[in-house]
Amino acid sequence: MNLHPSARTRRPLLARQRGVTLVELMVGLVIGLLATLVIAQVAIVFEGQKRSTTGGSDAQLNGALALQTLQRDIQLSGYGIATGGGAGCELRGSRNGTVPPWNGQPMVAVRIVDGTDVATGSPDSLFMLFSGKADSSFYSLPIRVYQNHRRDGSEFVLDERTNIGTAQGDMMVVVPTPTPLPSASQVTPSWCSVFNISVDPATTDNRIVHQPGTDGPWNQDSTNTVFPGAVNADTSYAAGSHLVNLGTMTYREYSLSTSTTGSALQMRSVDNNTAQWVTADALFPQIVNLQAVYGRDTSVTRDNVVDAWDNTAPTTADGWSRVIAVRIALVARSNQREKEIVTVTEPTWMPDGVNTQPLKVDHLDSWQHYRYKVFEAAVPLRNMLWQS
Repeated sequence: MNLHPSARTRRPLLARQRGVTLVELMVGLVIGLLATLVIAQVAIVFEGQKRSTTGGSDAQLNGALALQTLQRDIQLSGYGIATGGGAGCELRGSRNGTVPPWNGQPMVAVRIVDGTDVATGSPDSLFMLFSGKADSSFYSLPIRVYQNHRRDGSEFVLDERTNIGTAQGDMMVVVPTPTPLPSASQVTPSWCSVFNISVDPATTDNRIVHQPGTDGPWNQDSTNTVFPGAVNADTSYAAGSHLVNLGTMTYREYSLSTSTTGSALQMRSVDNNTAQWVTADALFPQIVNLQAVYGRDTSVTRDNVVDAWDNTAPTTADGWSRVIAVRIALVARSNQREKEIVTVTEPTWMPDGVNTQPLKVDHLDSWQHYRYKVFEAAVPLRNMLWQS
């Protein structure tokens, strides 16, 4: 007796369930490989775009912060040295026998040194000078010298008690009258000398004392003095000269640490405790060029409006006092090297606000495979405008 009538129909069904053929397997593998290839290609393109975008953002951020840093210090520069007609006067000083980097340089808010190294793009350097103290209440006023000061003198006599704002330890600079031209062009050479107050002015009435010693490291005896004159009896600074309080004098340089692989905006300052440069700090990477020009008021009657932009340094006190702005340009480079050429020509800027000039980047390795961003600004020297 057949108890399983469905046995005859079960065998064909089992035959149809044995699996896929080799052709079907190969087709599936090909489809999977194509899908993987498409996904990988999309991921590679996306990653490249992301790196380009990120690199562009880094360049934008570095350039913006570098420009803001320069603008801030340019606006601070000149405080305390703009009044009294001392602009451009040659500075001289010595701390315990050590000659500082600013010795022999003009007393100006901003000094531009044109770059000459073509191999690194000829970037400029900016030197800035200003007075100040950690005390936010610091202010600097010109102080008139009432009596002639001998070359071997140790104190300046003032017109009554006009030593307002001064304190023991303050660095001072004495400006002769009239403000001298560069020493080489004078019959009787003169300059601006730096010293520091060695005795608390509150106890010396109308005198500013500058004796050498522990309390006067920027002061010298008569055999090593930086004051003008040939012999000790000579008058180094006549009545009518004036003193400028520098407080804790700040002398700073901004430049580029340059190479063919890239560079950074760096800053260094003179340490007043050693009269030497401190080690430069690299502030913002991938800044590959820095250029600057002076903005000068050339009107016959001064109107404090820039009439000319150029890199010619003035040679007189009047010329330096007419430098009322600085135009700067920075070139920031992306970190990302592109496979294709993405920069055909060098970036440009307008130093005079009208005509364009190239900003050199062709000294860099594979320079056309990087993207660049130019940051440009005209910064007023407000302390020169305000004569503060």
